[in-house]
Amino acid sequence: MGRRDFKVVNAEGCLLSPGFIDLQRYGDPAKASAGDIKYGTTAFLSAIPCATSGEMLKRIRSAVKKISEKKSGAKMLGINIEGPYLNKEKSGAQNRGAIRKPYMPELKAMTTESRGALRVMTIAPEVDGAPEVIKFLKSKNIIPSIGHTMAAFEETEGAIDIGASCATHVFNAMGAFDYRRPGAIEAVLLDPRISATVILDGKHVSPPAFRLLLKCKGKEKVILITDSLKREPAFNARWDGSAYRLKDGTLAGSGLTMIKAVENAVNFGGISLGEAVSMAALNPARLLGLNNKGEIKKGKDADMVIFNRRYEVLSTIVEGRIVYEKCAA
Repeated sequence: MGRRDFKVVNAEGCLLSPGFIDLQRYGDPAKASAGDIKYGTTAFLSAIPCATSGEMLKRIRSAVKKISEKKSGAKMLGINIEGPYLNKEKSGAQNRGAIRKPYMPELKAMTTESRGALRVMTIAPEVDGAPEVIKFLKSKNIIPSIGHTMAAFEETEGAIDIGASCATHVFNAMGAFDYRRPGAIEAVLLDPRISATVILDGKHVSPPAFRLLLKCKGKEKVILITDSLKREPAFNARWDGSAYRLKDGTLAGSGLTMIKAVENAVNFGGISLGEAVSMAALNPARLLGLNNKGEIKKGKDADMVIFNRRYEVLSTIVEGRIVYEKCAA
């Protein structure tokens, strides 16, 4: 390989990290791929919200097509479905009318239409038929994630026992901490088998709650996500300057970027930059079983981010290609 095959990047005084993997990104996948590279995202899962069966199948088919399209930005790794088998009491910003009991023919249709692209699916452990869904997802190498739930401690532990390995946007859309009647939050905090995704924008989770999460879960089981609603019309949510909310004030999602999530993890949690970066890169890669991402090592995909001490992304590299460079002022 000759010298002309290389491009020299001056990163003096800057930081080099593995590319960030966002496990829950709403909005048009093509626009997310092109836009989020400015904030260090090199790979992501495209999120699909609760909707009618027909609409969800339509969105799944559309997402599968987007995966196969060539992109010059962040790589779409697959699909993350939030629902539809949730607890209506904890619907949050999800369409309450579209939340329903598990129906295996529908679930099998969704997995078939996803053509292997479905990677994560959120389910409430207490709904009728949840164990069958969790076992089915596990058999298809799809991660069952606990969320939008009022499950008791024992129900949550039961779900973990049969394969649930993640908790969706922990603390949010879950029954509140109850020292007499423990529920999903207590089980997630205590069980080392399950990872927890967290929206660290300062609105969804407070800094003390994040520090509690770190103490209980350990830094290897915490995953930073954006749950971003940028360019996502499905929730009919409005930006209030700090988060997306429904008309009644319910939090609907964030406008967070992955680089900001990393910065907030350092500031809120009192952790090192390296530990925060692992929560945005290595931890999600491990959850998805991706041995080729999440680290800068020989044999891994060259997904990298260069940013300065002010957490400004200067360059983003996806699989060895520079896909974003910040113009000098």
